[in-house]
Amino acid sequence: MDNAHHLRGPNPWHPMSNPVDLKHLGKFIEECAEAASAAARCVIQGIDETEPTTNKNNREWLWEEIADVLANAQLIIEHFKLDVTAINKRAARKREYLRRWHAGA
Repeated sequence: MDNAHHLRGPNPWHPMSNPVDLKHLGKFIEECAEAASAAARCVIQGIDETEPTTNKNNREWLWEEIADVLANAQLIIEHFKLDVTAINKRAARKREYLRRWHAGA
């Protein structure tokens, strides 16, 4: 064993390897990215404009992608047995904070 490895110690990272866990999180990441793309398109073109390639209304694309994120979030919560009560409480606090923030309070 080289001294440098001995001084650093074992790697603290333990990446996921379970294929089902990876599928759940991978799909969630994909849907979040698609929602981000839809939101960016709304900022760039306007929410009520039409995407030039697909001819889909940006508002429709945005709500579809938000729905996909929500569905995947629910599956993640179930699969990993996350504390849905704590998640909902934090989400409620965040909504209230952002409402005040958007209002300029």
